[in-house]
Amino acid sequence: MSKVSRIIRMEFRLTVANRIFIVLTLLGPLLIAAVTILPSLLSKASGAADGRVARIALVGADSAFIRAISPSLEQANIEVNAVEDSTTSLDAKVRSGALAGYLVLPADVNDVGDLEYVSKNATDFRVIGALQASISRVIVAGKLLKAGVSASLVPSLMRSPRLRVRQLTRNGETKATSDFVTVLTTGLMFAMLLYVTLVLYGQVIGRSVLTEKTNKTIEIMLSSVRATDLLFGKILGKAFASLLQYGIWIVVGVVILKVIGPGLGISIGIGLTLSTLAYLVVFFILGFFLYCSLYAALGAMSEDEHHFGQLALPVVIFLIVPVMMISQIIVTPRAPLIVALSLFPLTAPIVMFLRILVDAADPWEILISIGLTIATIAAVIRVSARIFQVGVLMTGKRLKLAEVLRRSGSHAGTVRSR
Repeated sequence: MSKVSRIIRMEFRLTVANRIFIVLTLLGPLLIAAVTILPSLLSKASGAADGRVARIALVGADSAFIRAISPSLEQANIEVNAVEDSTTSLDAKVRSGALAGYLVLPADVNDVGDLEYVSKNATDFRVIGALQASISRVIVAGKLLKAGVSASLVPSLMRSPRLRVRQLTRNGETKATSDFVTVLTTGLMFAMLLYVTLVLYGQVIGRSVLTEKTNKTIEIMLSSVRATDLLFGKILGKAFASLLQYGIWIVVGVVILKVIGPGLGISIGIGLTLSTLAYLVVFFILGFFLYCSLYAALGAMSEDEHHFGQLALPVVIFLIVPVMMISQIIVTPRAPLIVALSLFPLTAPIVMFLRILVDAADPWEILISIGLTIATIAAVIRVSARIFQVGVLMTGKRLKLAEVLRRSGSHAGTVRSR
């Protein structure tokens, strides 16, 4: 154990003293702030960050229609005016930037089915959504009046109820839920933190093994310490350094969100409780050991950086897939495929944590996921140690996994016979 502890301390010091570690430690809280504060700022600004008014021309609209829709549009920084220009003239104004767009209304707007909005920016959903909501409300009110509904009843008939969502917990109680954007932002932020740290430290360990293998340093180390102890020492040293980095990120990130957010008049909700944070640490540690063991084995099998990148690509895919499915995981956390991915050890660290974040994972599912991941880690470390012990001594040619395992088995038998 004394040798393992020395390896842990050496790997820890080498990691925290690295300039990349220091830079990432400083940039991590800024990334958290950017992911959480910038969307809120853009939402608060309603997309008009430059303060310019979006000018929209309405062809065929009368003054009463303009007065009816203008108040709500002005709140969205949109100005509408009635015009009688031709579409050719309006197209020229849109191309020149004099108009953000134009809308052609029929003679009787109460009988309209579809409206066509012309603009250079077809993805400006702020303007398009505001136009659709305001015009639809006025047209529906006109239809009610035309149908004989009293004008005093129209406002109450047009008022839509607000849907308040409360989540039923496992103990039978209900609780208020965060909005989708808050949950999505929180899930994206912590899923990306898991992804980045697992890939980063996994590749660091893999390249460290590859470098020590090519310069023969590791052969000297293996002469005085077992391969399993050396592998554990490397992984634990990096794990302690990454936990230190995580702690700094979380503490500084919380301070930034609590100080900068209120200072900008932004309320930022992060759906994390102490239990959720504990699960984040648990699944990070499990994923760290699993992927670092895999990367160490790949580093021992590789002959150069290019070969290592080729071998590591399939491993990275198991982390990319959950990140690409974050919104689907949050929306449908109990779908059979999502549940299967949360139990599969290579995707469990991210998928199961996201399911826990939205309170959609039963205790038995969490226990099974943790148990399967621990069993997989034990198997991977056992195989990785064998590959690590033999693969680092096999240089000069490109190796295959079956060949390394066969030689590692014969090498282990020779050691036992001695």
